[in-house]
Amino acid sequence: MRIVIKIGTSSITGSEEGGINKVLINQIVDLVRLLKEDLGHQVIIVSSGAVGLGCYRLGWKEKPKTITLKQAAASIGQIQLANLYEEYFRKHNQPIGQVLLTRIGMQDKERYLNARLTLRELLRLGVVPIINENDVVADDEIKFSDNDYLSAVVSELVAAEHLFILTDTEGLFTQDPRENPNAELIQIVEEIDFEIEAKAGVRGSKWGTGGMASKIQAAKMATSFGTTVHILSSKKPNLIVDVLNGKNFGTTFLARSNPVDARKGWIAGGIAPKGKVIVDTGAMVAISKGKSLLPIGIKKVSGKFGRGNAIEICFEEDDQLRVIAIGITKYSSEDLKLLKGHSSDDIEKILGYSYGNSAIHRDDMVVLAVVDDFSHNAA
Repeated sequence: MRIVIKIGTSSITGSEEGGINKVLINQIVDLVRLLKEDLGHQVIIVSSGAVGLGCYRLGWKEKPKTITLKQAAASIGQIQLANLYEEYFRKHNQPIGQVLLTRIGMQDKERYLNARLTLRELLRLGVVPIINENDVVADDEIKFSDNDYLSAVVSELVAAEHLFILTDTEGLFTQDPRENPNAELIQIVEEIDFEIEAKAGVRGSKWGTGGMASKIQAAKMATSFGTTVHILSSKKPNLIVDVLNGKNFGTTFLARSNPVDARKGWIAGGIAPKGKVIVDTGAMVAISKGKSLLPIGIKKVSGKFGRGNAIEICFEEDDQLRVIAIGITKYSSEDLKLLKGHSSDDIEKILGYSYGNSAIHRDDMVVLAVVDDFSHNAA
């Protein structure tokens, strides 16, 4: 069984100042040895913390706001992070491999496949890959949104059965437990719908980039790949063994029964969306049932993108956007602004040319949300 373990910045940095949580690192290393040697699993670690550790080494009291300072901090912190993992894994005679990925590299399908082959070869050799984003060269335009998202991409690359996201909370609650002590833990999530996404909120940590909302989005993507996702407390990493043995701890997001294929995995995980379209209720239901997106179902176009770019397909409810699919568009943003709300029969009349009846064909689309019975009104 292949298992991805993602460790967040708030867990790696064991203090408000951003220092290394060596106790957690040691626990994770011992856990990986148990999972590999005693239980026969293959394990991949997605580890955050480079920027935070770099800031700590430089004596900075807060995360920098400029890209160049973040990149400088990452270059310093990445060395510390890699050396620490090497030191702790060496006691078990366990080889590790550092893998730094970039979103722009994943947009090229050949590089995406090369990354997949390399990771799987490392696993075949018995190596534990330690993965992070290459923050030194990535900027806000070409980077993964956070390492939660990256862990979902890695899960597709290695065809992982389970993704464990270790964080500073016990899992997903009905409300924010930091604000409401009576909030209840949600143990099983069969489908990530509007209600689940609304419970995630937007609050993150001082040094990290995510929060529960980013973890929900990562779970939405990873489950579409056929990976079961678990959110657990980083204070109790050994619960991973209990969860694998069928016990309920944290929050478990069940894998989709009809996972996407490899090409669609690349579309969803490798290509950075350049914009988005907001669709009506009819289009959302049709897309969730495997239909193409037609211009008549588009209500709004956001961002600037060209033909052949990946874009997000969203539905709006109560002033909140929900990403329901990602796909490669046949038409530019300017074209779709002219075509939105119109019948496919009018495309050539409006534009003077046509690339087909659909804005995004179902073969070029990855559906992230399934709607079986939707009774809401269009926003």
